[in-house]
Amino acid sequence: MSMRPGWRAWAVWAVGLAAYIMAVLHRTSLGVAGLDAQDRFHVGAGALASFAVLQLLVYAALQVPVGLLLDRFGSLRLVVSGGLIMAAGQALMATTHGVEGAVIARVLVGAGDAMTFISVLRLVPRWFPARRVPVLTQLTGLVGQAGQVLSAVPLAAMLAGPGWTTAFLGAAGAGVFVALAAFAALRDTPERKISTGPPITVRQLGTDLAGAWRHPGTRLGLWSHFTTQFTGTVFALMWGFPFLIAGEGLKRETASTLLTVFVLVGMAAGPIIGTLVQRYRCAARTWCSASSA
Repeated sequence: MSMRPGWRAWAVWAVGLAAYIMAVLHRTSLGVAGLDAQDRFHVGAGALASFAVLQLLVYAALQVPVGLLLDRFGSLRLVVSGGLIMAAGQALMATTHGVEGAVIARVLVGAGDAMTFISVLRLVPRWFPARRVPVLTQLTGLVGQAGQVLSAVPLAAMLAGPGWTTAFLGAAGAGVFVALAAFAALRDTPERKISTGPPITVRQLGTDLAGAWRHPGTRLGLWSHFTTQFTGTVFALMWGFPFLIAGEGLKRETASTLLTVFVLVGMAAGPIIGTLVQRYRCAARTWCSASSA
């Protein structure tokens, strides 16, 4: 690979990024539809919260299986499959009137979501030189959060206007479109459109997982993610939009704007915090502990 990536590399990354943006839209769609979901399914706040929790549990539980599938079948097949699975979940959510259907819909969204981000990240080192990988990886995660803006503005506007079915069918249709674009444009490597890896044994899987867990950076990342994301996740995925409308009495447009600001501030703060950590990496005790362990 040449040191300067060509237009095809940027096209592959852009389509993969679009797939991740769509995944984030699907992931956060129920957060802006909380009040509408309570009316549609005749459930209370606790039952509605269980939808989002179940979705996240499915997402978390599938990370290791998806990693194995990614090594075996490559990014293209997983990105396309994940996109179609999420679209199916959104189509089911658009048409169902029962709690059981809504639960299945969110399980499908969680499963498809689990396939997407890691598969898109896998494309970056395959298409770009090593010196560009950290920046592009960070950009993928940051720009992908634009999916929250899409759920907070156009999806919320569709819920307030045409209604539930149109909004979620629109999200499903957009998901199918992006999945088809991924099928047409993505390539697992510059040499091959589809690459297939060797199967992995149970013994090798156990060895790899144990080795990853023994690394202090893995444990630091796990517990940092576990403890710091709670409030933001609850606000974005479940109760932010309903709280602003029902609790604070704001209009839908104002609530959408505040959620958008929430996302944009996070996107802007990420590179700043990353720069500070890189410059003052031993100012944080956890970083020093992990580095010296």
